[in-house]
Amino acid sequence: MRRRSLIGGVLVLAGLTAASAPVRAAASASVPTMRSGHGITVTAEHQVDARRIDLTVTSTAVAGPHDVHVLLPADYRPAERYPVLYLLHGALDGPGSWLTNGDVERITAGRPLITVVPDGGLKGWYTDWAHPRDAAPQQWETFHIDQLIPFVDDNLATVASRNGRAIAGLSMGGFGAMRYAARHPDLFAYAASFSGALDLLNPAVRATIVAEELGVVPNSGPPAAADAIFGSPLIGLDGGWRAASPARNVAPLRGMGLAIYTGGGSISDPFSGFVESNIRDTAWAMHRSLDAAGIPHFFDDYGDGRGYGPGRCDGNHDFGCWKNDLVNVLPRLLAAVSHP
Repeated sequence: MRRRSLIGGVLVLAGLTAASAPVRAAASASVPTMRSGHGITVTAEHQVDARRIDLTVTSTAVAGPHDVHVLLPADYRPAERYPVLYLLHGALDGPGSWLTNGDVERITAGRPLITVVPDGGLKGWYTDWAHPRDAAPQQWETFHIDQLIPFVDDNLATVASRNGRAIAGLSMGGFGAMRYAARHPDLFAYAASFSGALDLLNPAVRATIVAEELGVVPNSGPPAAADAIFGSPLIGLDGGWRAASPARNVAPLRGMGLAIYTGGGSISDPFSGFVESNIRDTAWAMHRSLDAAGIPHFFDDYGDGRGYGPGRCDGNHDFGCWKNDLVNVLPRLLAAVSHP
């Protein structure tokens, strides 16, 4: 089944604190050294090619170190001002996956856009944890919103305003994109979710997050308590989960460009298909909430992926579809932000 709904279409600040110079590979004259500030310390910097800069940073907000990848426009000129796309990764993964599996450098080539791909933790869930205990600090929202955005604006030639920022992500990152956009509508002009877990009241999503917290899910990192991230998951005590659920808090998104993409899963990969089919329910919950509130947005349920996009998409929870989502959303995103 495929449904496309287009009922609208249009969806980092000051003060530079110098710190010790990071280790840096040779760079072109047009690319400045990324200097520490706003609670972020750059410990290593490597210019991979003319567009890509890989950073290793520490933060006062989250236990580290952390990787942050930056992609510049091919014709990057410090005298210009470029919009920034913050691109978020999924759970049990890291920011490098967007480079190695998501083909983001090729997809953004030729676009007047800076792309920043930050670490969000194996199970950071783009939030300041409610009860991190021995895992503290785990203030992911503080890291991304209060530290990374002004750090990027201080170091690069950005459009340092709402009209110059967009945010998107896949799976846990799709949740993060919509959550950050709803909590900080003054910061972003456009937000997009690719197979995002958009409803924390969905039983399958909640059970998965709790399993990640407890360390039951392989590769989910050190175990934490079931109430570590959003507070108690028990019905009646789960106010933190409801407050953090994008599908239940759509009103702040009014006036922003929005896009939601989901597949339906297929038998080509039964496990990935099962995951996507559950995620699909949360996408529809978000879609219905936005419709009920009269908030314009772009919605694409591409089902099993047949006929969708230039690449191979089977409707499952994987980069075959997420690359197509990014290709599809970029023109919409660029139409909503200021750029050269």
